[in-house]
Amino acid sequence: MNTMPWASCTRAVILWSLLGPSVLKAQDIQQVNLKKPVTLSGNLSFSMESYSVNGIPPRRQPFTWTLSGAPTLTVLGVSMPFQLLLGNFENRFYQPFNQFGVSPRYKWLTVHAGYRNVNFQPFTLAGYRMLGGGVEINTAYKADGPRTGLRFGFMYGRLNRSTALDSAQFANPLAFRPLPSYTRMAYAAKIGVGNDQGYFDVSYLYGWDVEGSLTSAQRDSVAPQRNTAVGLSWRKDLYRKNKRRLFWKADLGFSAYTLDDRQPAREVSGESNVVQDVVGGWLGAKISTQYLSAGETSLNYEGAGGGMGVSYKRVDPEYRSMGAYFFQNDIEQFTVTPHLRLDSGRVAINTSFGLQRDNLLGQRTVTSERLIGNVNLNWNPTRAFGVNASWSNFGVTQNPTRVSPDAELFKQVSNSYTLVPYFNKVGEKIVRTIQLVGVYQKLNSPVSTINAPADQHTLVGAFVYSRTWVARGLTTTGSLNYNNTVLPQGDVGSLGGGVGVGFPVLKRKLQIGVNGMYNRNHFNGEENGFTVSGVADLSFAVHKKGRLSLQGILMRNEAADETVFRSFEEVITRVTYGLNF
Repeated sequence: MNTMPWASCTRAVILWSLLGPSVLKAQDIQQVNLKKPVTLSGNLSFSMESYSVNGIPPRRQPFTWTLSGAPTLTVLGVSMPFQLLLGNFENRFYQPFNQFGVSPRYKWLTVHAGYRNVNFQPFTLAGYRMLGGGVEINTAYKADGPRTGLRFGFMYGRLNRSTALDSAQFANPLAFRPLPSYTRMAYAAKIGVGNDQGYFDVSYLYGWDVEGSLTSAQRDSVAPQRNTAVGLSWRKDLYRKNKRRLFWKADLGFSAYTLDDRQPAREVSGESNVVQDVVGGWLGAKISTQYLSAGETSLNYEGAGGGMGVSYKRVDPEYRSMGAYFFQNDIEQFTVTPHLRLDSGRVAINTSFGLQRDNLLGQRTVTSERLIGNVNLNWNPTRAFGVNASWSNFGVTQNPTRVSPDAELFKQVSNSYTLVPYFNKVGEKIVRTIQLVGVYQKLNSPVSTINAPADQHTLVGAFVYSRTWVARGLTTTGSLNYNNTVLPQGDVGSLGGGVGVGFPVLKRKLQIGVNGMYNRNHFNGEENGFTVSGVADLSFAVHKKGRLSLQGILMRNEAADETVFRSFEEVITRVTYGLNF
């Protein structure tokens, strides 16, 4: 299917025509500051970078330039925030990064144009960057406080542009060659009522691949896809008094995803699930259409001394939406999240515990059930001393960075233990900071598959001391560090330290900074060369709102045994001009 369905398109146009007149009448020109009818604020940054390397394949282009910024233009009270990202880092296959977008905003009306990250609902349109246009209306807020109002949004545009294989990739027979991709279009809508304290929203997304965006030869290797996703979201205060409140929040998603839109249609009959019962009759389903669901709900209590939340989450295997980048799917999870504030806020304890399982549909030979959770303790007995300690145990069931279309699922469990005591002494003339860092991490893959990472164990320790002379603006730092990682190839680690200094000159118009680090490396208990790195910064205030900086970075690694790391030398030079206005 290459075009927007006429019925859905007609409904969107009618809704827009009904809302349009009321939008235009609602602008209150009397509140506009006529003394400054046009204002411009924000920031812009332009940088150029050169890169050279010897000993290893290059990790970036020899020369790049980037122009980025977030300026905001306000005309007669209408705010128009722009976002732009331009550069020369596009290649022939991957999507371009040259992006420009604007979202003019006036009171409860926001209009989107260009590249925009729009979020209507976690399981439909969830922040995917779209090139197009749209509108959002939220009448729930006035100057005198929140009220119940309309929550409406509509977005139409391109999710991805078509890409074809770069012929240069055929020169290397070992290189991974990604499949071509179609131009992908979508439109999404949201309508609801309420405000941020309590609301009910319905969202809808329809996306499709434009089959004609690839040649007939390219279409033989990849199938066009289509997706319809519907979401429900709500939040309701069950109890609210003083600083105590109890509220219920939920997000539900239903997705009908067609893997090959060229296949013949099928009739909805026989056994079916809830999603198929609801949308299967009018969707125009194909043989490869998957009917999937996802949901998350929580009940939360907040009080003066802490609170607790209870949540449940379930996501079907292979749940997907064209309006989201990635879902942790094939998962069912129960979580309890108590948190406390003790001793007038000097002690803060945040915890999360739960049970998680996968293989929800019994399609695999192995089912994983495990305890998940984390604990974070922050203790500040005095203004000068504190300790932060944490433990976490989390995992995922699908690789979010697949290296090929047929990459298999894997299990990954990560345990992390962190202890950070710190000391700050702030005086009128001198500020001293001491920090100790200890980290132990374990990465395990209880189910071995082709793409499962090898088990790893890492121990990191660091000591950092800094001293600042306030009047002169002089800062010095010194550090010691140790790390060791256990890999299948052997134990890899280093021991070393670093020093740094930063100070202003020319009446603080020029800021100079120099940092260096030296580490002795080891492999399987034997000396294995060294790594030395250095960074030099010069930053000059051209005027009150603009600053020009020059940065040089050098890294050199010498390895006697190159089983894990090779000997190399990298040099990066970067020039940046930043403007705040």
